[in-house]
Amino acid sequence: MEFVTILGFAAALFTTISNIPQAVKIIRTKETKGVSAMSYLALLVGLIAWVIYGILRDDWPIIVSNAISAIICAIVLILKLISKEKLEEIHDKVHDN
Repeated sequence: MEFVTILGFAAALFTTISNIPQAVKIIRTKETKGVSAMSYLALLVGLIAWVIYGILRDDWPIIVSNAISAIICAIVLILKLISKEKLEEIHDKVHDN
């Protein structure tokens, strides 16, 4: 496997998983005070643009990695925007299992 391919896979992996710790932290602590909704909105728009770019170029690694990243980013943004009560419900459901 070429170095460029390995680099592409590594970049896709890290960008795809990068928002998981933030989502877990929000659910665990029930706190979104330190999360910037505008930053996550800008990131989400960028990720969607990457998905569209990947579709136009028929580049599945770009499509898949950025689509997964966009979903995770959207989850963080939704967690930021929902009410404290809903966030506590999510926390309780996750920790009851």
